[in-house]
This record gives sequence, structure tokens and C-alpha cells, in this order.
Amino acid sequence: MNNTKKLFVIGCLLLFATAYGCAFGTRHVKLNPMKTSLTMDAAGQSAFVEVNDNRNPVLKPVVGHVKNTYGMKTAKVIADKEVSVWMRDIIVEELKRSGASIITESANLDDKTGKITIDVLVFYAQAYTRYGAEVTVAVTVTKNNRDIIRGKNYTGKAILGINWGASSASYQKVLELATEEMLKKLIPDIITAVKS
Repeated sequence: MNNTKKLFVIGCLLLFATAYGCAFGTRHVKLNPMKTSLTMDAAGQSAFVEVNDNRNPVLKPVVGHVKNTYGMKTAKVIADKEVSVWMRDIIVEELKRSGASIITESANLDDKTGKITIDVLVFYAQAYTRYGAEVTVAVTVTKNNRDIIRGKNYTGKAILGINWGASSASYQKVLELATEEMLKKLIPDIITAVKS
């Protein structure tokens, strides 16, 4: 085989290897319980937490996409549970760890209970050459018939390593990192608001 044919065959193999990758097939991510390293005190306070998934309805239950080397979406990333339920569980656990008691029924609310409303606006990961994720929520905290926080946005972003195989575990990790960054901003503010 002459050099021209060898280079052509090698070029075709390289093109095939880079263009194909592992871009096909739905990825499934587990939304595991998580907690921050924050230590705050909200002892003696009570809170009610409501989380709404206000992401684009077309995306649900998709939380990301796999892209090939041409940047085209080739597969979906699906969460194993509702994003709003997962986010609520995290916030409730953080409040409990800080000493707050959680009211589970809205009928049991009084003016002294901090009502926390969280709207999930963005919960999305993608991979092209690297993994990237963004988690954005809008928060309102009401107590004593007044808004302590009103519609404030909190965003966490994360980038993770080189995308070699578009693995479910890597999508899960980058979403967790983005969520953790967002929580580090959100949790202190809602605990301060519940205490006011």
C-alpha cells in the first residue's frame, strides 16, 4: 500500500473515531441526596418549602444533551426523579440540619413561619469537548406578611474534565457540582430570611 492510501485509511479511521465517539443512547443520571458543608443556626424557626419546576415543559424530564463532534444533539440525559422533588429534599435537609422545624402542610402555616418558594428555572448539562452544567433557581421567602427575599435568582455553574465517553456518571457529577455552587449562595440567604 503506498503512502497516499495509508494516509487516507488512517485519516478515515481518525475521522470515524472522533465523529462517532459514544454520542448515541440516552444517559440516565441519579439525583442522589446531597448536603453542603455549611453550618448555620436556625434553631427555633419554622419553615415551609415549596419547589416548582418552571423549566421549559418541552425539556422535562430531560436535564441535558449529548453532542457529537459537530455540536449536534444526539442523545438525551434523563433524571431518575423529578428535579423539583430532589431540590425540595435538599433544601428541607439543610434547614433541618440548621435546627429549623419543617411544616409539611400549607394549612398549618402562620405568620411566623418562613414560607420559602423556589422556582427551578434551569437544570441542564451538556457535553461537547467538556462537561458543563447550570442550575438556576428563583427564590421568594415570606415571613410576618412581608417578603424578605422576592424573586431573587441564584445560579451555580460547573465545568468538568474532558468528554471522552459522555458517561452518565460525568453528567451526574457536573450537575451536582453546579447545584452545590448554587446552594452555597442560596442556603445562607434563606436561613437568614427565616430567622428575621
